[in-house]
Amino acid sequence: MKNIIALVISVSMGICVFNSCSDPYPEVIELEKFMYLSLSGAADNPTIKNVELDENASFPLSVSYGGTTNYNQGEISVQVAVDNSLVAAYNTEHNTSYLALPTEAVTLDKTTLTIADGSRISDQLNVTIKANMANFVNDYLLPITIQSATEGKIPVNEEFKTVYYVIKGNVEMEPMKEKWEVLDASSVWQADFPVEKIWDGNRNSYWHTDLSGMPQWFSVNLNGYKLVEGFTWINRQDGDAVPKHVVFETSMDGNNWTEVLDVPEMPNSKMMQVLELPEKVIARYFKVTIQSNWANAPYSYVAEVSPWAGEKPEDEYDWEKKSWRVISYSSQWNDGWPVSNGMDGNKNSTWHSDLNGMPQWFIVDMQKSRPAIKGFLIWQRQEDHGMEPKHVIFSVSADNEEWTQVLEVTEMSNDYTVELDYKVSNPPPGRYFKVEVKSNWGNGGWTYFGEVSTY
Repeated sequence: MKNIIALVISVSMGICVFNSCSDPYPEVIELEKFMYLSLSGAADNPTIKNVELDENASFPLSVSYGGTTNYNQGEISVQVAVDNSLVAAYNTEHNTSYLALPTEAVTLDKTTLTIADGSRISDQLNVTIKANMANFVNDYLLPITIQSATEGKIPVNEEFKTVYYVIKGNVEMEPMKEKWEVLDASSVWQADFPVEKIWDGNRNSYWHTDLSGMPQWFSVNLNGYKLVEGFTWINRQDGDAVPKHVVFETSMDGNNWTEVLDVPEMPNSKMMQVLELPEKVIARYFKVTIQSNWANAPYSYVAEVSPWAGEKPEDEYDWEKKSWRVISYSSQWNDGWPVSNGMDGNKNSTWHSDLNGMPQWFIVDMQKSRPAIKGFLIWQRQEDHGMEPKHVIFSVSADNEEWTQVLEVTEMSNDYTVELDYKVSNPPPGRYFKVEVKSNWGNGGWTYFGEVSTY
């Protein structure tokens, strides 16, 4: 069909050449061998259709022919049907893995199309996809084909007799946390610890239950259909009653719940955990139930929880900060303000340099080589302000002899209310890191840090 017009023009030009464009030729050029029936869209296979999950989707389909300007070929009846037997062959030929759409998930409002005498295009049939009858964690292939046509009229084009539709559910891959809302919760201890804290992006804030005992739970409305392949989880950073036995459920309507993951022992760790479901699901809501905690307390808490899909997030490496050792430094004001305070996991303790001017620096031995140092997390001093570091250089070494500068921050934020995150563009491995403060925001002869961490 795509080449008919070009062929007609070519034939016309050929007639013109051989007859010097002087001899008359028919006004109607019949090219019967190019007259074929074909399904609309078959030339552009496959056609992708994205369907909403909470409503049926419909689209039209028709049959046509060309290769002539004479459409008085008599009435033509064409039989059309879904043919799932073609899915396997399509997957083999195109190296795909589509599933056949369940029979009950697709209907044709009729199976006979008619091209009236004098017309080249048939009436339309409507294809309806019943989204609630299919599981759209999968992509489906829907082949619709011409099975037969009025014999003795116009033949069926084998190449264009089948149209392939790829049917996809309109689901979100990204969390889209700005759309989330709390559906319900078993309890909230105080107004400062609401469920909303679990998606605010700050691991130092958290949802805290009341003190009425286990289990405790919360549920979230994602306000959209989300593909879920697993969950990420971050515990409260400074508590002992972190969740131990945790159950995850999902729902399409917020009323009927399906358990998708049961974790008997969630790691008692401050690192982000990446949990993978046995089978991916689509959900509009998710629910987390804490059955028990590591302290056997009548309460619990959690900092961050989020579903994920697509590329699996990387687990966070346990940096074992308790084993780190400060091996060298420019100064510390006195024994109450040692450099080690900057690595003790407590943002409220402080390393304070002496008053002898910039630069000030220190070197930390992490006791073993780390596979990749991707960045640095900073807490500025909490109880006093003015001389926070401004121009800071970070370096990494494998042996404490040869150093590689990995990051230079010319204007480090002096915001002490949030954890600062500075990423390294080319993460190197290393056992040692050095922090050198070249200047501070107050132009004084001293500086300080609340906390410095690598990740």
